[in-house]
Amino acid sequence: MLRLMSARILLNEAPRRLDPHGDPWPLCLSELREPPEQLFAAGELPPLAHAVAIVGTRHASEDARQFTRQLARELAGAGAVIVSGGAAGIDAEAHRGALEAGGKTVAILAMGLRDAYPAQHAPLFSEIARSGVLLCESAGKPAGAGGYFFLRRNRLIAALARVVVVVQAPYKAGALSTAREAKILKRRVFAVPAAPWDVRGTGCLELLRTGTEICSSAGDILSVAGLGPRGSAVQARRPGRNHNEIKGLAAEVRSVWREVQLGAVHPDQLSAMLDMPAAEVQEALLTLLLRGLCRQRADGTYVASGG
Repeated sequence: MLRLMSARILLNEAPRRLDPHGDPWPLCLSELREPPEQLFAAGELPPLAHAVAIVGTRHASEDARQFTRQLARELAGAGAVIVSGGAAGIDAEAHRGALEAGGKTVAILAMGLRDAYPAQHAPLFSEIARSGVLLCESAGKPAGAGGYFFLRRNRLIAALARVVVVVQAPYKAGALSTAREAKILKRRVFAVPAAPWDVRGTGCLELLRTGTEICSSAGDILSVAGLGPRGSAVQARRPGRNHNEIKGLAAEVRSVWREVQLGAVHPDQLSAMLDMPAAEVQEALLTLLLRGLCRQRADGTYVASGG
């Protein structure tokens, strides 16, 4: 019989119990319809005035993972506290990006603070406990159906953040419950555009269809999170300023990029000008969006970031 490696989270001290009448306690949790009666914490809770939640699917594409990590790295570098749920995929990349920037991150866990879930995140959670904080409504693994506790966790993510960003999420993803709760709480919600044929992003497309704001780079979030003028803190570090990254794009994407640099252009115009199928144009634009090289305007046209 194979013996499984331990998934124990390594903590410097036992989790502390927090309650609404003690200190520290996030006052924003009182805005919830069902605020928690207690929390358990491992690590130090940072100030949450500039907290940004980044959430999405566990089955993220490689582009979405890279985008998430860069987004979290830039936001944390500008002073944001990154909040997420510790899950595989988008959540984990958000936490890692914040740690790489030397910033603070809050991981809100659903299944206790002793054994990591998922098991492979034990080292990640241990690192977060040392430089940020792990939070959960239960110190140990709660009894009962897991799905219930993940939904309960999502409401805490929404409440603790000033802004919620959904990077990649299918139509029935748990991340959408975080977005719904955030809207109830009057938080600003952003979604990253997705290719219409990628089922992993159908939830984001639905959010955008119902009026959710577009996130194509950290610059879209900074001023909303109270971190200065839009784009000012990260403009110089955007991937669009990296010529090596532009050189590494596929030929079709570079062709679209050249046209976008010349001024606002609609996808239909690009398709006609470049004699390129509409699906290929949309895929190229999505690549540029995810790399922070362009942004979509309210009229449906695309311009280079900063333009």
